[in-house]
Amino acid sequence: MAQMSRRNLIRLLAIFTVTQIPVIAEAASGPSLICSRVGQTIIWRNRKYTCIRAGKKLMWDKGFPLAPASPSPSPTPRQPVQNGPTTIYSPPPQEFKVLKSADLKINEPKSVLNPSLSEPSRGYILIRRESSILAFTNRCTHEGQEVEVSSGQLVCFRHLSYFDSGDGHVLSGPATRTLRQFPTTEHDGYVFVIDTP
Repeated sequence: MAQMSRRNLIRLLAIFTVTQIPVIAEAASGPSLICSRVGQTIIWRNRKYTCIRAGKKLMWDKGFPLAPASPSPSPTPRQPVQNGPTTIYSPPPQEFKVLKSADLKINEPKSVLNPSLSEPSRGYILIRRESSILAFTNRCTHEGQEVEVSSGQLVCFRHLSYFDSGDGHVLSGPATRTLRQFPTTEHDGYVFVIDTP
């Protein structure tokens, strides 16, 4: 008798499981968001569903497929016509022309602003060395105030933080981190700062 009830129990569980599979599959085929008012619409899996009333319940209709959006062609930019073998250097989007090379003397720090319209407040402190050009941010690492060039030194006058002009490390003050340094290049008589976001 005990085996008979186990068999019946297993059969009952099997029948219940098989009958619930279509309900689970139907629930998975529609949106998982709960319908809150009649007429509400949502787009889910490239189908548009509308909330309808079925008796006293609110539920989503079967939904109808949406047409796939086709991208509109964009016009191709025209290339300028060149009348000879002259080549003009045009910097990449994150490379900024900041200063004429002749205006930057050896070991004389110079403060310049970023000519970008997207970040007009960002500036650099440029220093020419014998074999390279250094570029540091002009923002103090303590509270983001402006770092200025004063008597060949890099100083934030807000809280008197001093930075080394050789590598940007902190000499004194409340600032604890070195100034951010940017790579530089020199082309066609100009200094360019490569600023990465």
